[in-house]
Amino acid sequence: MKTCPLVSIITTCYNDGKYLQECIDSVSAQTYSNIEHIIIDDGSTDLDTIELLQKISYNSDPKLKIITTLNQGVCKARNQAITSSKGIYLLPLDSDDYISPNLVYLAVKEMEENEHAKLVASNYKYFGRINNTVTLEEYSIEKLMGHNLFVVTTMFRRKDFEKVGGFNIKMDKGLEDWDFWISIMKTGGEVKYLDGINFYYRMKPINESRNAGSAAVNHTKLRRQMWENNKDLYSLHYPDPLENLEYLNILNSKDYRLGKIMLSPVRFFLSLFK
Repeated sequence: MKTCPLVSIITTCYNDGKYLQECIDSVSAQTYSNIEHIIIDDGSTDLDTIELLQKISYNSDPKLKIITTLNQGVCKARNQAITSSKGIYLLPLDSDDYISPNLVYLAVKEMEENEHAKLVASNYKYFGRINNTVTLEEYSIEKLMGHNLFVVTTMFRRKDFEKVGGFNIKMDKGLEDWDFWISIMKTGGEVKYLDGINFYYRMKPINESRNAGSAAVNHTKLRRQMWENNKDLYSLHYPDPLENLEYLNILNSKDYRLGKIMLSPVRFFLSLFK
């Protein structure tokens, strides 16, 4: 890698003080040096978070910046932190998760070597209430429309964040990262995957989850909102945002695959005139 562009790691925190130090330590342990870590405290009320952030403020690290706000929700908080950051590349990292020492180096390398790459994602491991490893499936925009393929700790470019207007604040009850990936990828571009496990996703006890008990209630409303946010793309494929199984059946059908194969030479020919 010829250059070492600045990377901004963005951590939103809400009452996660007992986990936050592990997150911070994983950023401090990165082999890539040109990093700023911005933590935005979204109106935490627990003493663990308040005391830890006060301690960090007193022992200031020039690479670590803390923003404290009234509770405004994860989308507004994340957007505010990103807007205050300076990195060319951006990497969200939730306050209860952590990353491998090489994640940033490897992700920046992919971005620098592939100008058409919009996202760099990694396989990951659940730990805590659930313990298992997830290997990412092959990317396509059609698959991404049907179900989320990546965790929020996926690197993207600042210019793409600005182009789509950041994380959509209408998705504050969940699925905001999935909606964001679709907004970025619907105009084309590549997704790169890192080898190995580079992200560790904490599965908290159910009673600690921020949206505990509301996921099932919100899911239908959020899926419809995703359709509204990206209806220029979704409406080309199916009319109802909740018909995931129907859509996946279409995607996997012989007719659909055959149609894509037959259209490939035509798309290539047309691309020559762009």
